[in-house]
Amino acid sequence: MEGADLILAALSIGGTAAVGQSATLAVNSAHTALRERLRHLFARHPQAPATLDLHAQDPDTFAAAVRGYLAETGADGDEQALRTSAQIMRIADPTGSASGKYRVDVRDAQGVQIGDFGHQQNTFGTPPAGT
Repeated sequence: MEGADLILAALSIGGTAAVGQSATLAVNSAHTALRERLRHLFARHPQAPATLDLHAQDPDTFAAAVRGYLAETGADGDEQALRTSAQIMRIADPTGSASGKYRVDVRDAQGVQIGDFGHQQNTFGTPPAGT
């Protein structure tokens, strides 16, 4: 899985994971640590912390903006952010983690969507006239 995808998945889980109480506490603690790390990495971008907060309220709408900040700041390759994100996913979805669900490699792929409930429309070939 690409770094940004892993971080976005972990951010989206937040405290919503359907796990036991002690696991929920661990997810919440790791989620807080991840958000704090990202705030630190986003420090030079004044709009990034607000975008991170908006993403917590509406992940679908603000995922692209957060993904942009992850790439721009290098946070999508930050070892601490990736380690914390992986920890969240292991706790929140141990079966998916064990099966390799969060290890996705899409290098050189086109028209790829990662996730469980997305919608995607692809048009391949020459675009229609006038576009």
